[in-house]
Amino acid sequence: MMTFFWRICFVLFGMMSYSEAFLPENIKTSYDHLIKHYVRKNPNKNEVYNGHPLFGKLNDKNLEVAEQKLLMTIVLDAYNRILGQMETEAQDEKVKHDLHEVKEQMNKLKEHYFSGKHADIRKYVTELLELKENETKIQNKAIHELGNVYNKASILGSSETHRRRRHTKGSKKQRS
Repeated sequence: MMTFFWRICFVLFGMMSYSEAFLPENIKTSYDHLIKHYVRKNPNKNEVYNGHPLFGKLNDKNLEVAEQKLLMTIVLDAYNRILGQMETEAQDEKVKHDLHEVKEQMNKLKEHYFSGKHADIRKYVTELLELKENETKIQNKAIHELGNVYNKASILGSSETHRRRRHTKGSKKQRS
């Protein structure tokens, strides 16, 4: 029984420390200072620790690597906007400096690990979401392109279904 308890403690400790495991030391110092400044002093801690993470979709195990990378690019852009806004509003020079340092590190991370292709796709998705569906020109173009889009979606959908079936069959064989 005691061994089971220690295993659970080990797993929980590992999960808690994993989130900060890869922060470079200079950023970890800024991060710790920002946590103290913003989160720990926040009288509405229930709003922060409500069980609904802001970027919870990042933990979705059903996403393919390409989807995860695209999502991460969008999340890093969101961080850039959020940290930039916080930096603009900050009164304390140390807080401004820490926000700037963390924002710069996040931007370097994005540039280093995530290709410009993801930024192009993100821009395109943003443009699609901003389409004015009540405009006649948009409606006419959509009808004109409907057949092509439907065919591509069908092909992508069927290839995804076949891939899942192959993966499921492979998993069943391994279990036998």
